[in-house]
Amino acid sequence: MDRLYAYNGAVAVIGLCLFVPAVVSVAAGEYSTPTLLVTVGGGGMVSGAIYRSLRGDHEEFTISAGRLLLMLSLACLSVLATVLSVI
Repeated sequence: MDRLYAYNGAVAVIGLCLFVPAVVSVAAGEYSTPTLLVTVGGGGMVSGAIYRSLRGDHEEFTISAGRLLLMLSLACLSVLATVLSVI
């Protein structure tokens, strides 16, 4: 498995976990500065991860196995927290 795609996938998942609930709040009419900032930040994380996956140099990207495992576990924790906040 290419570590660049795993890392960027984890960043995109975390960004989506921020972006989707914020967009739902904005769509419901709850406009606040923090909600709008989380919307922009989550969307930026997703678009940045997609851009780095498409344009990134795979040979230059280095990350240790421990940090990659940490990012993947944080992405899973983010999904769990998002699901629990919806329920």
